[in-house]
Amino acid sequence: MKKFIPIAGWLSLLLGFAALFFYIVLPDLKTVIFSLTAVSISNGIFFLVSEGSSLKKFFSSRSALHGTNAIILTSVFLGILIFVNLLVQRHKQRFDLTEGNLFTLSPQTKKFASDLPREVKLTAFFQLETAEKIAFTNLIAGYLEETDKIKITYIDPDKNPAVTKQYGVTTYGTIVLESGSKETKIQNATEENLTNALLKVTQDEQKVIYFLEGHGESQIESLENEGYQIAKKNLEQDGFIVKPLLLLQTGEVPKDAAVLVIAGPKKPILKEEQNALQSYLEKGGAIMMLADPKSKHGMETFLKNWGIELGGNIVIDPLSKLFGGDFAAPVVNQYTAHEITSDFVLATIFPIIQSVTAIPSSKIETVELLKTSANSWGESDFESGTVKFNEETDLKGPVSVAVVATKTLESKKHAEENKGPQKNEKNQPKATLVVIGDSDFSNNRYSNFSGNGDFFLNTVSWLAEEDNLISIRPKEKKNSPIHLTSSWGSAIFILGLLVFPGIVAGTGIRIWWRRRGL
Repeated sequence: MKKFIPIAGWLSLLLGFAALFFYIVLPDLKTVIFSLTAVSISNGIFFLVSEGSSLKKFFSSRSALHGTNAIILTSVFLGILIFVNLLVQRHKQRFDLTEGNLFTLSPQTKKFASDLPREVKLTAFFQLETAEKIAFTNLIAGYLEETDKIKITYIDPDKNPAVTKQYGVTTYGTIVLESGSKETKIQNATEENLTNALLKVTQDEQKVIYFLEGHGESQIESLENEGYQIAKKNLEQDGFIVKPLLLLQTGEVPKDAAVLVIAGPKKPILKEEQNALQSYLEKGGAIMMLADPKSKHGMETFLKNWGIELGGNIVIDPLSKLFGGDFAAPVVNQYTAHEITSDFVLATIFPIIQSVTAIPSSKIETVELLKTSANSWGESDFESGTVKFNEETDLKGPVSVAVVATKTLESKKHAEENKGPQKNEKNQPKATLVVIGDSDFSNNRYSNFSGNGDFFLNTVSWLAEEDNLISIRPKEKKNSPIHLTSSWGSAIFILGLLVFPGIVAGTGIRIWWRRRGL
């Protein structure tokens, strides 16, 4: 009987570790955990009762004192290990080691997620532990780091057909998003699609972007290279409503216009139309005008009154060759500090562009947003076929090709609210006008080049006062991911919390047992 007493002690220890293992990894197996714990405790009590006198005698000996110190140190070390593991489990930190930072959200998405106006419920329909589910889990983890307003539930369609039917889901990998009374579904869970879906269900008001027509402008429904169908689609994905505007027919810019885009007019914009544009701006409107070189839009005087001057030239930049472009297609990769270009690092390519410079004014604040390299210049005689900088007639670089003009307006309401000595300029209405010397950079042919589409969207978003949409849009990234399944994750956790500490504990106990026999 005596030979079974040490076995009972070891069995108590092993069963205790097994119970802890199941409690951490498989907490649903409550019966197994309870049984293992009960047997472990009973064996421990049997060992202590049977070896009570021997243990008392041992712990009073000199050798035991050294052994006890070793056990105390081992216990402290194990306690630290367990504490660190539990701390890591509660405060998780993700490290993206994929090529191109595949699982790192864009600044735009991070900003948007952190500013979510209300809670969103996500119901993800995936089969258990598929590659698609793992990829989505990695993606949504980035959002969850930025906000606590996203609540996610995973549903296996095969195991929960009733819930799947309730949501009308027919495809694996479908994500259902709900917020308030709004609901939307996506099948391809990319960062772009997920962010746009979040925007759709949380945005209470959809702002309207109008595109002026009737003067040879690029058409928003055109699939041709010169059309703006891609720009329209991208704006709609960002939650905007996009409409055409025939100003001669309406007589005024609609009151619901958040932004009016004038994309490359080739015919004169009539005086009465310009008056309507002026009236719209004076009411706090926002206009984005893309003025191609040599176009006969007749807006030169109008723009000068707003502190903006068109050069009527062609910007030449020899450094564009380094980026694979043409000398007459400047590449801008350095931007003036502004909300539009905040955190913007992509290059913007302009096929053919004229200079756009700011005219100093006491009533209008102007910023030259984009400038070409120092080696560039504004060529005044491009038609001659001789492209060479002439100090007397050409504009020396760096050349400004985009200007932002802002005019602060004094409304009756604001004047009444600020009668006191301290003025509040936060809610003061403003008229904003952005002029770029080219419209081709954002058409169907060039919109997907580098940062062209992003710059266009950022500008419209800023004019519409949708700051949460201003940043770099998600891009497709090459990757060679290593998917860590839940099984591997559990194995790593067990190694850190149980196996390695168990080895240390076993080594300490073994040393103690050997010393006990001395």
